[in-house]
Amino acid sequence: MLVLHDSFVLKLQKHLASAGMDNELLEPGTMDFEYDYPRIQLTGPTEGIASVGAMRVRDGHITYLDVLKRKVLEESGFSPGSTYGLGLHEYTTWKIRFFLSLPPTIKIGPLNIGTISKVLKGKFHSKIEDFVWNGFGKLTTLPPGLVHDDVISALDSDSKLKELMMKSLLKEKIITVSHYTPKKSKEQTGGHQSFTKVLITSDWKPQHDLLIDNNTVSTYQQIAIDIKNAIIRLRYVLENN
Repeated sequence: MLVLHDSFVLKLQKHLASAGMDNELLEPGTMDFEYDYPRIQLTGPTEGIASVGAMRVRDGHITYLDVLKRKVLEESGFSPGSTYGLGLHEYTTWKIRFFLSLPPTIKIGPLNIGTISKVLKGKFHSKIEDFVWNGFGKLTTLPPGLVHDDVISALDSDSKLKELMMKSLLKEKIITVSHYTPKKSKEQTGGHQSFTKVLITSDWKPQHDLLIDNNTVSTYQQIAIDIKNAIIRLRYVLENN
């Protein structure tokens, strides 16, 4: 069964706009990344992931965002009040995928990095004591040392971003940045090309945690700025990589 605009997505769209990310809802099936996961209702005793809505970000380094819903079923020895009988518990988690679109001539290497955080737990409040970026941070496929293409060093050198992330990682837990390619071809999606090349996202979370605050919105925007600036500096290399 096809779904139009999910009621929560409408709420999220307004919330993000109020938090500093001006956007507009897209008609279902407008962009290629929406075809990574089906736009269906997750009914019955079946796990799955569905796309529930996409938005175009106005005047920002982030170009698009996509909202995903995941249904998980867990078996247990005893589960009072479970939806499908004794021992089967159903719950849903959500995720926002932030996309950066780039000219089709630019070719990004196998970028794939994520955060590792150290949490200092207090009696009433916890805080991030420190975090690092880990993974493959090169934008090109050239041997190390030929060009300055390390995204991790660009992110680490941004003091404003570090300040934002020390607050936002407490709820986001993990933030990842990776090279993105749509799962479906141009022919399969009807030619709806977004030219998205970079994906920024976090871990799966409860629905209410998707209503991120201004600091977290600024975190994702600042990551996008740093990534875009690094790509612009290497544009000639990435177009001839």
